[in-house]
Amino acid sequence: MNKIPLLLISIFTFSCSNIQRLDTEKIREEMDNYKIKRVTPTQINEQAELMGNKISEALTKDFEKQMNGANQSRIEDLCQLKNIELIDSLSNTYQLTIRLLGQPDIGSNAMIFEKEKQILEAYAFDAENKKPLRNNNQKIGDSLFVFTAPISAEKGVGKMCFSDDTGFALWSIVMKKTEVVKLVDVKKKPN
Repeated sequence: MNKIPLLLISIFTFSCSNIQRLDTEKIREEMDNYKIKRVTPTQINEQAELMGNKISEALTKDFEKQMNGANQSRIEDLCQLKNIELIDSLSNTYQLTIRLLGQPDIGSNAMIFEKEKQILEAYAFDAENKKPLRNNNQKIGDSLFVFTAPISAEKGVGKMCFSDDTGFALWSIVMKKTEVVKLVDVKKKPN
């Protein structure tokens, strides 16, 4: 008779000691993502622009570093955005679409949005007329943003990747509005 309570206590002790530990910090972060946030359209636009600026700067630095001393085969891969860890990481983390666009994409690329074509035409016009090129952030419908950032002609990306004499090339970063909203700091007061 003494063996049954001892057996039950042993089983209970053993089962309690095998509890799987959970990363409470990670769970808390995930729960924060599910909270309803009150954000203004201005905050969302500012966050999309901030993300676009940071991402385009990082892409340009990484691209330039990889192009330096690369053989012709690697340059072709880079121009097609193949095997670039930073792009893969950013795309997976923030659910982005990143493209490298140039003059030839205006008429021949059916994969880009109409808004991107219009932006490309404006950039091409400004590049041909030696006007300064600036970053641009536009909404596409209610669920997407497209952030475009020119790569300076001195970097030579336009000539290498698009055989364009103007040296014109730009990053096009398509962001989902839901992903942008997740990164808005609701504690920061809107302007």
